[in-house]
Amino acid sequence: MSTQPVSHPPVVRALWVLVAVLFSALVALVAGILSGAAGSTLPEAALHAGGAFAATLPLCLTVLSALGAL
Repeated sequence: MSTQPVSHPPVVRALWVLVAVLFSALVALVAGILSGAAGSTLPEAALHAGGAFAATLPLCLTVLSALGAL
């Protein structure tokens, strides 16, 4: 049994990164909506959404890298 990692084509890696970006955008959208529903102003909700995106994207990329998809 070979223990060498599988090398994926660049297109597959790009699609996985796109999935991570879209998932992070979805998390940011939900965070912004929930923040706005809790009574935050629009700029505060945008900051919460940006923070959620900035926290989620590296986490997703780290998980994908650990799983060997990147």
